[in-house]
Amino acid sequence: MDAFLQRLSSPAVAISILLLAVYSFYNRLTAVSNIPATLPWVGKNPSKVFADTRANLASFSSVREWLEVGYSKYGKKNMSYILPDISGKPQVVLPRSQMPWLLEQPDNILSTSAFHYDTLEGDYAFTTPQILKDPYHEHVIHKYLPRRIAPLIPDMWEEIQVAMDQTWGKDTKAWKEIGIWENMMRIIPSITNRMMLGLPICRNEDFLKNMGKFAMDVISSASIYLRLTPRILKPIIGPLITIPNTRHWRNTTKYTLPIINERLANFKRMQEDPSFQWNEPNDYISWHINLATAEGRHDELTPDMISRRLMPLNFAAIHTTALTVTNTIFDLLSSPSSSNWLEGIREEAERVLAEEDGQWTKAGLGRCHRSDSAIRESMRVSNFMTRNVLRKVMPEEGIENKAEGWRAPQGLLIGVDMHSVQHDPEIYPDPNTYDAFRFSRPREEADASTVHSEVNGIKNTGLITTSDIFLPFSHGRHACPGRFFVSLEMKLLLAYMVMNYDVEPLKSRPPNIWFGQSSLPPMKATIKVRRKEGATKK
Repeated sequence: MDAFLQRLSSPAVAISILLLAVYSFYNRLTAVSNIPATLPWVGKNPSKVFADTRANLASFSSVREWLEVGYSKYGKKNMSYILPDISGKPQVVLPRSQMPWLLEQPDNILSTSAFHYDTLEGDYAFTTPQILKDPYHEHVIHKYLPRRIAPLIPDMWEEIQVAMDQTWGKDTKAWKEIGIWENMMRIIPSITNRMMLGLPICRNEDFLKNMGKFAMDVISSASIYLRLTPRILKPIIGPLITIPNTRHWRNTTKYTLPIINERLANFKRMQEDPSFQWNEPNDYISWHINLATAEGRHDELTPDMISRRLMPLNFAAIHTTALTVTNTIFDLLSSPSSSNWLEGIREEAERVLAEEDGQWTKAGLGRCHRSDSAIRESMRVSNFMTRNVLRKVMPEEGIENKAEGWRAPQGLLIGVDMHSVQHDPEIYPDPNTYDAFRFSRPREEADASTVHSEVNGIKNTGLITTSDIFLPFSHGRHACPGRFFVSLEMKLLLAYMVMNYDVEPLKSRPPNIWFGQSSLPPMKATIKVRRKEGATKK
């Protein structure tokens, strides 16, 4: 993140952004709006000259306020509205009541992948347009990860032990100051690539550094530079801005290509020679090769393409998980109940681990209701995304919303307001307060009773469960396929932290920073930790 901020603040970059913004501003002044004329706007003053453009530019610093206005004035009354955007592409924000209509539309009508392609600048940001045009890596994860995740848990736990021991230390006397965001950007890539590629590459510092830099450069190139670049200039600016992205990928290939080539050779030999003895690793490389072979996707069986597929997976797994864990730790430590919560999570982790004979299992982690709740609650109250379940209108003739009587043209983005729904007092009592055990208390009460959990009103309150009132992982058939891995990863991280470290509570919560349509955790804030007396790897 430091490198990202330095890159933004350099004179050359500042001048480039200014020039692009000026040109982009002119481009938007002359643009013709094709959004539904019957829908109301938030943040737009029709009496002003170039009202649409003014609203789009002002949106960068006003999204939080406008979402609140839109939700209270329209969303809670089952009405859609237009939310301006700095990109010059206003979005339709649907009320929660319209979620079924949104989810029932097929991908050729309302497309998730097309939305991701546009938002993440798929033409340039991921080394080749093919990566997001045909997100085959997501297909692999959907098919394999939920079924193959249980055997990965011991590896994840070992990686967490190694990474946290190295970065948090083993000193039981002196307190150590840890920058959580920076630390998670070091730890999360190790755990992620233990699943992707295994040992020893998941501990290679140069490899991890390049994966982390790739993730951050995708954010800066797609969300800042290319977002401000007019479409006519993107074929020129795009390849230049994303040179670092490609360089980071190439730097990783000196480590990944030998593994991929060897794996492909072993698969081929196993097919040709029944006597060949080889234990197939349970990792993404094996899953990818198996699925591409079964589906006859020869274009996906080249070492070059497989190595490229690792980049968007690392991007998605690293930065979203690091953001979530950072927020969770700050939320936990800054509450008056911090000590009780940490002790509660520790007690549960110790108890469940003992019940599982000292080995973490999927079933055991499923019984860690308190850590599950602490993370889910942070994702609710400290969400870094403000909208989700976003789709792009695909048909040339657009799509009609019969319930409200408007037609969305081709190319328009449609989604729901996640932030306001998750801060609605009618849905979540005292919604702006972080309550770590908000979701675990009723689950533990249900476990202790003979009444079915659904009767107790706790159905769908687990971390990985999506719904129309909990949207960080999106919802419907395109909900994040990696959430099963990420949820276990984050619970293991919390377990190791509370079992092995004393963590000093914070006097106040370092505030998140609203950056355009996102809310980012405090990147520079630190915590103080110390190894517990007598703590051993558990």
